[in-house]
Amino acid sequence: MLYLPMVDASPQNVAMIINPPMKSADIFTQPMADGGTITVTNKYHAFNVFTQPDEDLWTFDRKGRLVGMFLDSINYRRSLGNVFFKKSRITENGFDYRGMDPIQPEEADILLSRCFPILESVIHSVPDQHLEMIHKILAMDFNGLSNDGKLFNDIYRPITILPPDQYMALVLQITEGCNYNLCTFCDSYRDRPFRIKPLDEIENHIEQVIRFFGDSISLRKSIFLADANALVTPIDRLLSMAELIRKRISSLSKLFSFIDVFTGIRKSVDDFSNLKSAGLHRVYLGAESGNNDLLEFLNKIQIEDEILSLAESIKTGGINLGVIFLVGAGGEVFRERHLKDSVNLIKNLPLGKGDIIYISEFYKTNPEYEIEMKKNKLTLPSRMEIREMANEFKLSVKENVPKGVAVSVYDIQQFIY
Repeated sequence: MLYLPMVDASPQNVAMIINPPMKSADIFTQPMADGGTITVTNKYHAFNVFTQPDEDLWTFDRKGRLVGMFLDSINYRRSLGNVFFKKSRITENGFDYRGMDPIQPEEADILLSRCFPILESVIHSVPDQHLEMIHKILAMDFNGLSNDGKLFNDIYRPITILPPDQYMALVLQITEGCNYNLCTFCDSYRDRPFRIKPLDEIENHIEQVIRFFGDSISLRKSIFLADANALVTPIDRLLSMAELIRKRISSLSKLFSFIDVFTGIRKSVDDFSNLKSAGLHRVYLGAESGNNDLLEFLNKIQIEDEILSLAESIKTGGINLGVIFLVGAGGEVFRERHLKDSVNLIKNLPLGKGDIIYISEFYKTNPEYEIEMKKNKLTLPSRMEIREMANEFKLSVKENVPKGVAVSVYDIQQFIY
């Protein structure tokens, strides 16, 4: 779905993020009997319905699916699996905290249905170029969206995590699960065994995805190869798969994926160079920490020399790198060591323009991790304490990376697809 990081919840800002600036759009405005106006904007990737003076906003993709709403000064988002969320923001001690809570289907139906009389009131007066989209939207009522969500869930296993810059990617699950799947802090893939899909199954998956998204692929910005470590796939199959994607989805040329140290180091510079030629633009590595004690506690023991060697191969192959660090893990006991050793690791990475350091706030834990915390008599930090750690981490990292390297804090709990 849509990621709205730390933005004012005004309809103007929502519309700007849902629909980035483009050269042209068909806009139609009609006065209402009460003195207000209805405006529809028809763009190549989305359709907006906006009312004044109440400032209600609905955004739909090119298949007529609801993407998001801004109603009564509240942001709502819909996942492709047809789960609706209410987004909120709380400011405490100078920190902004984002919340995202699911709402009941009955409430979502009422909120969506408020748009239909508005569209019906303009259907006989709008120019012809708007009619097709309006009819698609009216046909995609809550029952239509529910059926559409079932189709999505038939095509995909749950998409549990993406890097923030890939929240608007078109996801292709060329693998399922995580080939490691032993980290105590992560339960994203506990529900499925790891497997690499054969090429014929990948081809069928791509065709299903194309049929499901249809014209709404225009809302997607890139292609993300999932699940947790799709690049563990043998290089020949990866290159064949990339060629297949290029032929079938030519509108999206850049590929992205996660990578891990354990299997990534088996690929050569030539492998990465060939993947670059095939469209791979950036890979994301969950380093989590530069501190060995914390990594052992998290059951993700990674050797620094192997991290550096892998990063060097990736960069020499011409591919950009995203490195993710987990802030809050291990609590206050690990705070100083975690920061110091992570910054030292970052200073040794071959980073440059186009690379990203992500600082992931870890505050919503899982039972396995909490058991380990209690076993080691460690205290779970509060969300405010984690935010303080994240800001401290960000400041230190920004002082130690080359110009052009992006550094960003993010909250994984804000992700929906």
